[in-house]
Amino acid sequence: MKILITGGAGFIGSHLVDALSKDKKDSIIILDNFYRGRIQNIKHNLKSKNIRLINGDIRNYNSLKRIGKIDIIYHLAAQSNVIGSSLNPDYAFSSNVDGTYNILKYASKNNVKGFVFASSREVYGNPQYIPVDEKHPLNPINMYGALKASGEMLCRAFIKSHKLNVHIVRITNGYGPRDRDRVIPIFLENASKNKDLELYGGKQILDFIWIRDIINGIIQVSKRDDFVGEAVNIGTGKGTSIEDLAKNIIKITGSKSEIVRKKSRGIDVKKFIAKTGKIKLKTLKLGDGLKKMLG
Repeated sequence: MKILITGGAGFIGSHLVDALSKDKKDSIIILDNFYRGRIQNIKHNLKSKNIRLINGDIRNYNSLKRIGKIDIIYHLAAQSNVIGSSLNPDYAFSSNVDGTYNILKYASKNNVKGFVFASSREVYGNPQYIPVDEKHPLNPINMYGALKASGEMLCRAFIKSHKLNVHIVRITNGYGPRDRDRVIPIFLENASKNKDLELYGGKQILDFIWIRDIINGIIQVSKRDDFVGEAVNIGTGKGTSIEDLAKNIIKITGSKSEIVRKKSRGIDVKKFIAKTGKIKLKTLKLGDGLKKMLG
């Protein structure tokens, strides 16, 4: 099988490459523009004759012409965090909307058999109820969530108009090796330097999921024909407050960091816990995951 992973040098994408490359019968193409991706995330895989890297941009349809025949696409390339999308909305729109349209168009023109779109729990916004199932209305409160919701709508349009077999996964707050510029890696880095941990509000409750559990969920969903055209939550079903997260990181690192509270931000969802009954996923406890990240 021939696999394309867009954003394959990024946080989730590179771990997906690790998992899928174990099957030596498959060939994998990594497409990345290295805006957030890093060559060190995939360097160990590029020695394989079954893995090819294309330094290209999904915003440029001509970049996709180098790909060739593909059986399944895992579309992970995006401006992939809330703050980045707010600071650079033009890039976020062109990547998350224009880029997604280009990949969907390529898939439909080349008779791709399967397509997995990585969406986010941010599409739900501030939930009307907890835990949040996939039937919950989409009501994003920030640019990132709005663009991911737009990507989902494009996927549904291609399902209807081009009979494309699309799976949509809504991922909660992922963490693990190779992540950066998000709350857990920021807290861990600051704690290691005894710097203050800044909480914007601090009362937010989020569903944190270990990276390898995300990968297991994505692969599970991609193999389920009954999930074509549906969205599937990938999370733990457990919530942790940002304040408790900060306290736990200070404790396990033995840091002298102080917790500093700042005014809450309007772009931050106040509480999110996913309902995760569609797939069976054994997930790592947050405390154990944090210890793994510390080595």
